[in-house]
Amino acid sequence: MMNRRIAAAIVLMLAAGTVAHAQLNLRNLKDAAKKGLENVAGNNNGTVNNSGSAVPATKGKTFYVSATTGSARADGLSATSAMKDLQKAINTAEDDDIILVAEGNYLGNLDRGYIECGRFGNSSQASDRGKFISIYGGYAPDFSERDIIKYVTKLQPTDQKFIAPLFNMNARRPYGYDGPEGNVVIDGLVFDFGENNLYCAADVKNEITGTPNEGVLTGRFVEPDAAPNCPKVGYANGDEYGLHMDVEGNVRVSNCIFVNCRDYGISALMGKGHMEICNNIFIACRYAACQVKGNVRDADIPLVSLDFHHNTVLFTWTRTKAFEDMGQGFRFMNGIRTINVHNNIFGCNSNCAVERVYYESNKAMEAAKESNLYDNYFFANRRDLEIASSGVASISVPAARIEEAEQIGPKYEGNMEMPEGNDEFLKAIDQPYLEGFLTLKIMSSQSYNANSAANQANRMFGLNQQGTEIVRPSMYCNKYPWEKAKDLFGKVNNYGAQLPK
Repeated sequence: MMNRRIAAAIVLMLAAGTVAHAQLNLRNLKDAAKKGLENVAGNNNGTVNNSGSAVPATKGKTFYVSATTGSARADGLSATSAMKDLQKAINTAEDDDIILVAEGNYLGNLDRGYIECGRFGNSSQASDRGKFISIYGGYAPDFSERDIIKYVTKLQPTDQKFIAPLFNMNARRPYGYDGPEGNVVIDGLVFDFGENNLYCAADVKNEITGTPNEGVLTGRFVEPDAAPNCPKVGYANGDEYGLHMDVEGNVRVSNCIFVNCRDYGISALMGKGHMEICNNIFIACRYAACQVKGNVRDADIPLVSLDFHHNTVLFTWTRTKAFEDMGQGFRFMNGIRTINVHNNIFGCNSNCAVERVYYESNKAMEAAKESNLYDNYFFANRRDLEIASSGVASISVPAARIEEAEQIGPKYEGNMEMPEGNDEFLKAIDQPYLEGFLTLKIMSSQSYNANSAANQANRMFGLNQQGTEIVRPSMYCNKYPWEKAKDLFGKVNNYGAQLPK
């Protein structure tokens, strides 16, 4: 039997829940967390168009949706005749229409738990291709003003069990279409799986639960097909995306919060056009916070571009509690000619803040690809940048040396470890969660019993012998308090998500 216990080297002295009192040093945080996670693994400005109470301009109709003041049978064409169901508004809307959504929790028709515009995974039928519409959350119930922090528009399922993205957004034309580009906007929504995910119940005295301290809301996330011997809270543990998109044209996702997403915050396929993902909070997501793949013929790759900027990306978790793979903040993917990643804050990501390991299908396309990574802040990530390399699985690149990574560029300047003096940002992070991450440890044990019934039978039939392995992290994808995610807007001037204006 082999036992090993690996612990991070740092213990935060968080007195009365304030980082300022503790006099945290970001360099020490980063080094300690990075060391701990390496051991565990073993092996513009920040504002986005947000016009307050003004109604965004549109060539089409404007629909109003309010969970508290709306009616199931209303037409939704005015603030006083608002619909109650966001899904009904999406079904009714046509290309170029916009939907304004008041505060509330929106769970789809008859509270099925998810929203869709077009079918997930099938765009073969015209009706499944979705439509080019824009959705703005964060309105007061009477639509007199817009404030996404004060008037929270949530997609937050509770006891529903479903196999679908929390929100699936399709907006594609038939292949060969050569008309004007459409517009898609998703702005001011909170995507939260935290009330729906299956977790071990919090119990700091039971290491099976993965509860790092008394202040964390739950024990660890329970992976699909796992069955830890402990009480559980929540309902579902399948692999569903927060926001899934299959889109083209002019696309923007802004002013949103993605929290406790169990399979990507955003996973998107992008056709011809430009996508902008900006001013969002990604926190405690599993697999990756954001990945966007090009979805076009090779000849059309030069027509696809992506900007990922002024986002705050924290606590992205690996696929499994053994910290084997995934766990990226942002992933550079194929099929997109120009990707710009800038003015973001990447912190406490359990694999890497940014990954650039995929290559285009031929050398010419790879040479023409622009993977720009510049003017970002990094702290306490296991790796700031991961790149592919021949001869080894990958290479870890710290922020200060990103200019040496030839896969990045032509823009690579200005990446750095977050400067000291940003205590306001650190205080805005949930302190028990931050402490749990920075003191992360894992225990792994292996055992082999030659006389077990299974191994005796295996020997009779010439099959391999079997052992068991137990992996117990002190923390893994635990539930983050979604309300506190809002506190992260606007804490670092011009980096990360800014206060929407």
